[in-house]
Amino acid sequence: MAEKKVNDLLPFWKDQYQKGRVALDRKNYDYAMMIFCQLLDQEPGCLDCREALRVTQFRKAEEAGQRSFFKKAFGMTGDLAHLSKARMVLKSNPGEAMSAIEQVLNKDPQNVSAHQLMADAALSAGYIRTALISLELLFNKLGQRDMAMARKLADAYSQAGQPGKAEEIYAQLVNENPDNLDLIQALKDVSASRTMKEGGYEAAAEGGTYRDALKNEDESKRLEQEARLVQTSDSSEAIIKNLEEKVAAEPTSLRWWRALADQYLHIKEYEKALHAYESLRALLSVSDPQLSMTILDVKLRILDSQLAELDPQDPAQTDKIAELQKQRAEVEMAEVESLSEANPTDMIILFDLASLYFKNGKFGKAIQALQKTQNYPGKKVPSLLLLGQCFAQRKMYDLAVRAYSNALAEKKSMDEEKKELLYHLGVTYELMGKKEEAIEQFKLIYEVDIGYRDVAEHVDAYYSENE
Repeated sequence: MAEKKVNDLLPFWKDQYQKGRVALDRKNYDYAMMIFCQLLDQEPGCLDCREALRVTQFRKAEEAGQRSFFKKAFGMTGDLAHLSKARMVLKSNPGEAMSAIEQVLNKDPQNVSAHQLMADAALSAGYIRTALISLELLFNKLGQRDMAMARKLADAYSQAGQPGKAEEIYAQLVNENPDNLDLIQALKDVSASRTMKEGGYEAAAEGGTYRDALKNEDESKRLEQEARLVQTSDSSEAIIKNLEEKVAAEPTSLRWWRALADQYLHIKEYEKALHAYESLRALLSVSDPQLSMTILDVKLRILDSQLAELDPQDPAQTDKIAELQKQRAEVEMAEVESLSEANPTDMIILFDLASLYFKNGKFGKAIQALQKTQNYPGKKVPSLLLLGQCFAQRKMYDLAVRAYSNALAEKKSMDEEKKELLYHLGVTYELMGKKEEAIEQFKLIYEVDIGYRDVAEHVDAYYSENE
């Protein structure tokens, strides 16, 4: 089902929408919500009306202020009934489900469960932009803690023709989950989609028609499919030759440079890949942080391959190894600093920079960066962990304890991250001479993972001393 604008509605419903807008402007929120809900019962795909209703709900909630506990408790049973109904009919009648959900949002526009169901119902009905309203709110509220929801938002952006936004989310998820191959592939796919979209715009700007853009996109898809065959065949040479011809024929084409660079990278022709990626970056009119990080990765791969050719056991090569290691550290630092300066609001990049500062012993600079990233939902706990380590390195043990404790307050389950926090907290207490506080942290880990680092040694020694 297609979403509609107000101008697509019948005259009667256009008039009703305008009545609702007047009521909203006059702060007659209950009347506005009634009109908008009636309209949406008839036209659930009216995006303008859905957005107006959401504005009304939030404005009413803001002006009403904090509701009493009694009011919250009183409305709970009704909310549950509406949400249960929505779940029952979500697939068979998504429009009816959305109507039931709005009854909950009329009272509590921040209700997470309601927005989760609204997104699912809207997607089931094919109302992508309607789903985005709820998914964006959920992402702002939950960040990357709910990976399934974050991926759903990214996929919705892709379907809505906004692959750039989808790429940003997948880049964040990959940064948080660097070993997740599924996320890495999804990021590659959406990045390719963004590039092709840019290529389509490029064709139109050069005087081509939309039909031409589609033709080019079809050819890009064909080449992408061919490129995937490289994984299981020896046809990479033919693919690269084809792409090199495309680049020669269209030297300003984003899609061909991207495809060529990816192929060079796949076959480990790093120098050629670097040239192709840098050519692609030079053609872009806006900064692309993900592309810049790819370029950095290629530069580091070149240096790593040079290091791999040297023998660390050969005294004659010691100076060369040290020189390359120093060069690698300098390149990485310079590139990430430059990228952070170009994208000052990107907390993911800033956290990466803070990690580099810590790695290189620049604890003051690391602390300064982490004090910013700790306020970003997706990086709060990792930032506090690293912040605690920075303080510990400076022997500011009380500040380290506070950072670790603040991070632990965010952790509900005993995962690897929580174990690491508890471990560092225990070590810090030991350094402070607080043995009892230290052992309590180690015991918490010992109860669930006796093999974690040297926790068993700490706990066993404690009980041996107290026999």
